Amino acid sequence: MEKILVHACCAHCLGKLLADLGSAPDAWQPTVFWWNPNIHPLIEFRRRLKAVKMLAERVRLPLLADEAYGLVEFCRAVHGRESAPDRCSVCYALRLNRAAQAARETGCPVFTSTLVTSRHQDHALIRAAGEAAARAAGVHFLYRDARTAEPNPAWVHMLYRQQYCGCVFSEDDRFKSTSTHLWPPPGSGIKN
Repeated sequence: MEKILVHACCAHCLGKLLADLGSAPDAWQPTVFWWNPNIHPLIEFRRRLKAVKMLAERVRLPLLADEAYGLVEFCRAVHGRESAPDRCSVCYALRLNRAAQAARETGCPVFTSTLVTSRHQDHALIRAAGEAAARAAGVHFLYRDARTAEPNPAWVHMLYRQQYCGCVFSEDDRFKSTSTHLWPPPGSGIKN
């Protein structure tokens, strides 16, 4: 079995990637890695980290977690590039560079990321950032298109599931056109 470091941004995507990696039995010995300065606000960051910790416990995998909340670092990195795909490219590079370094430091010759499970992410940018990070760190980036993978339901049962990618800009993209939580509700006839 080859050691692989799995960068995780949330429990459900981690479950999907572990299921996908498990399609090659006994091929991988995963270590879960958490480092996500992009996830905001702080309560969202904590919810996702807690869910990743709980999943790692359930499936009995080692977890390396940098629990520092990275608001300032992320904002500095994307300043002036707040629109997608520019901010996403910066964000992918930021996180995958750190994951590649962690892979090298922990003796994992290969790393990957739960980003490859998302139907909403730019896979060409993820692959490019992962491969560049791998070259710089002297490890290998495993890109697998895992968008159709599904987690084992027992692994993710009752774990927090996020509604947006993670940064405040993606939250705005996700919810700006909804009327959820507005008062009075549009079309209700209630006047302000």
